Amino acid sequence: MATRSVDTPLSVVVLSWRGPGDPDAGGSELHAREILRRWVEMGVDVTVVTRRPPRSEDADAVAVPSEGLSVVHTGGTYSVFASAPARVLARGPRGDVTVEILNGVPFWSPLWRRRRSVVWLHHMHTEMWAQTLPRPMSDIGRWVESTIVPRAYGTPVVTLSHPGADELRHRGFRDVRVVEPGIAPRFLTAAPAVVDLGEPPRLVAVGRLAPVKRWIELLLAVEAMQAPGRPVLLDIVGGGPMRDEIDTWCRSRNAQWVTCHGVVSDARLVEIYQSATLVVSASSSEGWGMTITEAAACGVPAVVTDVVGHRGAVVDGHTGLLVPTPRDLTATVLALLDDRQRLGHMASTARERASSLSWEAAAATHLDIVRERVADGHR
Repeated sequence: MATRSVDTPLSVVVLSWRGPGDPDAGGSELHAREILRRWVEMGVDVTVVTRRPPRSEDADAVAVPSEGLSVVHTGGTYSVFASAPARVLARGPRGDVTVEILNGVPFWSPLWRRRRSVVWLHHMHTEMWAQTLPRPMSDIGRWVESTIVPRAYGTPVVTLSHPGADELRHRGFRDVRVVEPGIAPRFLTAAPAVVDLGEPPRLVAVGRLAPVKRWIELLLAVEAMQAPGRPVLLDIVGGGPMRDEIDTWCRSRNAQWVTCHGVVSDARLVEIYQSATLVVSASSSEGWGMTITEAAACGVPAVVTDVVGHRGAVVDGHTGLLVPTPRDLTATVLALLDDRQRLGHMASTARERASSLSWEAAAATHLDIVRERVADGHR
């Protein structure tokens, strides 16, 4: 799809916990960056207001090279949720519309931008609160997110999948829209993965090394797949706070079937996907699971846990399989590896489905929602 330009000058202020280039950036930040850089190409003036990255003392506005985004750093990991609104209200920029990326802790933008705000919400955080904060803070955070936020956020809330939208409506959000994410062309143009029947099957798991991904449960599931003379290999790609714990686990179990690649280049990630038989995930919460559709674009089907976001990324039984728990990965993966005909059909179907996902289309639809809010603000 050709990139559309905006008809009149438009400025957008984006409130994000973690911004472009943040060392802890994950899937939410990747999604934002793909959308926002396309907005810039379409003539939109975009300013991202975000936390000061860890170990950084620079609180001035900076430009992200080659992407045209202006970035304002203010506050720290938690203080940013107060300092960012204060910074915008006191010093600007206000922008025509504020886009809030709601990642658990709110910026409360609908309360101070009224009809000029849009919210991007990938998923509710539920049990993630207990994984990241001690009690009673985790209990308070979960209560605020599930009870107060849906009532306060009457503004359009944009999420990634229809199952995710159903959950948000059930939680009490009133105006929920769906815009599916895209896939970078480097994955769509890559040669499809080719399974060598003479080599051990390779599973790949890509994502931030954080508790929500349930990495140890995934390792246990793949460990249970090992059999004499029939290893099942696992490639782990990504960085994060659990890296040392994963390395320690692998050493203690002599898990030579695991390769931890860390953070890799885009080209290397494509190569890893192309060498894989299946992409796997034991995650307990996802907004979508963009690594699943990246792998699908390379002709790699998925076996992943049945959580809301994965239901959008995987067409169960066609582009992959959903399983109830991480433990169920073991039998499901082994059965699929033994059914080469079904595996091949899923690989081709996954690649075909992935080809329908476009960042250009996603950016254009998101921009339509923003322009709708501009019109609402003039009424």
